[in-house]
Amino acid sequence: MKISSRRAFLKGTGATAGGAALGGLVTTSRPAGAQEPLSAYEKKYIGQMGTEAPAVMHMSDATRSAEVGAVYANRHVPEFAAFTWNFEPSSDPMRFKEAIKPLSKADAAFLASTNTDGLIVIKGDTIVHEHYAKGMHPTTKHAVYSAGKSWTSAYFHKVLLPAMNKTVDEVLPEYKGSFYGSQTIRAVADMRSPALFTEDFTDPKALIFVAGSAAGWDFKLLDLEQNGFLTKMKKDAKYKQGDWHYVSANTMVLGLLCAKLAGLHAYEAIRRFHQALGLEHISGTIANLHGQYSAEGGQYYTLRDFAKLPYAMANGGKIKNRTVLSNAYIEDVFSADGPKRAAWKASKYDAAYKVINWYSNQWYAVDKDIAVAVGSFGQFNVFNRKNKVVIAKFSTYPVGQDVKSAGRDLPWMIEKVKSSL
Repeated sequence: MKISSRRAFLKGTGATAGGAALGGLVTTSRPAGAQEPLSAYEKKYIGQMGTEAPAVMHMSDATRSAEVGAVYANRHVPEFAAFTWNFEPSSDPMRFKEAIKPLSKADAAFLASTNTDGLIVIKGDTIVHEHYAKGMHPTTKHAVYSAGKSWTSAYFHKVLLPAMNKTVDEVLPEYKGSFYGSQTIRAVADMRSPALFTEDFTDPKALIFVAGSAAGWDFKLLDLEQNGFLTKMKKDAKYKQGDWHYVSANTMVLGLLCAKLAGLHAYEAIRRFHQALGLEHISGTIANLHGQYSAEGGQYYTLRDFAKLPYAMANGGKIKNRTVLSNAYIEDVFSADGPKRAAWKASKYDAAYKVINWYSNQWYAVDKDIAVAVGSFGQFNVFNRKNKVVIAKFSTYPVGQDVKSAGRDLPWMIEKVKSSL
């Protein structure tokens, strides 16, 4: 049926004033309609917001920048990955209530200026704002990149916490004699392990791309297995033990050792967690042919499902009547001893992300109530356990490691989760 006007669309769907469009972003749970005015971001990348794939062969090529294919790749991850694991929706899904209101014009303009693909704001158990850019829908699965590190920590929290003081080789004997073998699991989980690693999306020789191939991101090195890559890593002479040093390979190690601790294949462990978390839609992760998944950031979710982990964190670990996260895990994320704070303050990231004050167990902490998961190109989970406000955001910044854009996004979201809405 042809819809001739936005008024006809709203009338036909029963939408209310809560469905008003601001700045090219739709402030309702329905997908963006063709009648919506396009933001500058949407106009620039309109060719990647439909069904036509960019002319790149590999995920690592697409993710070098928005210009060469990241907009499309973020919305179609499985098309580029060598292998993916998909997980069925929960048999007992958690569905948020809806009282969706438009954002202010200033907030809508801000979202457009940070290349927002989707935003959801939840107060208690109710969606109060929900926005989708052109081509995005409530059922669209989007890459989450390093925000997935926090998810890996959560998948395995029950077996991870009791093992924090063990060394990696106590769990994975094949790591004995390697750099990671002597590292404590705590050092690995808190990014305080001085591994030699380069993580620059614009450098095709960066080790992040070799790690990505080992995790299954590309077809280039299909025979590469994660342990074979990780056991060859060396110490970075620029860092001493205990310095805060961001290394995606640390989370790859966590994924492997946590599956061993759990006594489960990682697929089954993640599937069980997603079932308990009440995901409404199919979700997934990049994986390799050796049965290992991309723990460091290969996951993809719909926006509403992406919001469910921070919702559980803000809700005392509970989803419906289920306890999916222990109080001990949540408190571990918010534990802020002197060395943790000092290590963060001494890192180069402190100046870039002034709102962050420490890092614990794959989460960035703002204070005793607010924590954040952050992924390349502007993927965020933000929650405040004091007033139970949650934000999940999908974006495609011009480049993956766009510290300037993230430095604008983070304060905005943190102010929102501090507010009463």
